[in-house]
Amino acid sequence: MSTEAKPGDSPTTEELRETLMAAVEVARAGQKEKPPVEPPARLKQLLAFRKFPERALGQVREVVEADEEFRTRVVEALEESEVSRVGWLWLARPEGWEQERLALSEEAEREAELATEAQRLVDLEQGLHRAEAAQKKAERQRDKADRERDQAKSEAIQARADAHHAEEAAGELESQRDQAHAKLEAAEKNLERVQRREARTEAKLKNARTQIDRLNKELRDSRQQHDEEAGSLKQRLATAEERLAMAQDAGFELPLEDEPVFVPPPPPTHRTPAPLPPGLLKDTVDAAEHLFRTVPELVVLIDGYNVAFKSWTDLPVREQRVRLMQKLGELSSRYSGAEFVVVYDGTATDYDYIPTTARSLGVTERFSKPGVEADDVIIDLCDEYPLNRHIVVVSEDNRVRSGARDRGANLVHPRKLLEIMGLEVDDPQGWAGFEDR
Repeated sequence: MSTEAKPGDSPTTEELRETLMAAVEVARAGQKEKPPVEPPARLKQLLAFRKFPERALGQVREVVEADEEFRTRVVEALEESEVSRVGWLWLARPEGWEQERLALSEEAEREAELATEAQRLVDLEQGLHRAEAAQKKAERQRDKADRERDQAKSEAIQARADAHHAEEAAGELESQRDQAHAKLEAAEKNLERVQRREARTEAKLKNARTQIDRLNKELRDSRQQHDEEAGSLKQRLATAEERLAMAQDAGFELPLEDEPVFVPPPPPTHRTPAPLPPGLLKDTVDAAEHLFRTVPELVVLIDGYNVAFKSWTDLPVREQRVRLMQKLGELSSRYSGAEFVVVYDGTATDYDYIPTTARSLGVTERFSKPGVEADDVIIDLCDEYPLNRHIVVVSEDNRVRSGARDRGANLVHPRKLLEIMGLEVDDPQGWAGFEDR
């Protein structure tokens, strides 16, 4: 059964809210009487709620409309003033109550329309006030924008003037900067020239000092050798004079002319570089091949990594050593009178890798001890070989070359050895302009 009446037929449940709630209170009051008056069955279950549920008003309306006895009890328990006129008419239902209810409904609709119109007028007035306020605010903002625009124009004019002055000043500063930059470039170039001259002078001075030290050493060695030879001659002369006196005392006659007597040369006191033919420049490919080919029992000490790193830079270190030993084996077969010794930094943890050909041809490989550089091993080897054997040292390290030169060794640059072995140099720039120092 519908809880809502059609317009013009019956009031709505919302219009009857106050009357329906009054009916609920009448039912609750009846339960408290003695003896209690039982409410309708469909309403009894709703009275258990402490707070009456709004959704149950339709059910209350159905109970009141269906139960004439309960409706009569509610009418008797209420005063007309306790509920709305529409609710009382629906509840009491006097004669002609429907026409009166319709008249009240139409009047309520007119009042609602009037209230809606009044509210619309109020809203319009408020909207008008807001529009007028917004207009005034917009006018104030426009005036402020006009003032800011005028100020911006004034500032823009001043900024253009300042920019013009700044451009003039910047042009002058740029000109000064260019002049200063030119002076700086000239000063830097002059400094570079001075530094290059200083470096060349320092190199020449170092070379001169090295040559002076070498000459002083050679002079000391020559004086020592001269003194030793003079002492030997004096000793031999004294011995001869003594033998002559003894012979004369014994009555022997001396021949008119002495037979030539072979006097063995004194043992060398220091090593000297193997001589080169006139016109053959030292530390060249031709000079190195001449030494390898002609000097008997020649010892060639090679700075291993110093040579290997220049031709096989992209290979692992172990493979570089393999390649170098193979090439030295081929070189040893060409110059069988020379002894080739390669010195590396570190310990030979993989000695067995040495190519059999290189080992059988007499190419020796040595490794420095922990904490000792290969440079020191090469310099010390120069002192270990007999002084009558010539030594060639292959290295580009200045300390090794200087130490070897002081010990009477010939010097060959690694680039020359690589050329003799038919190899290309991976880093020719690193040797550009190399001089024997």
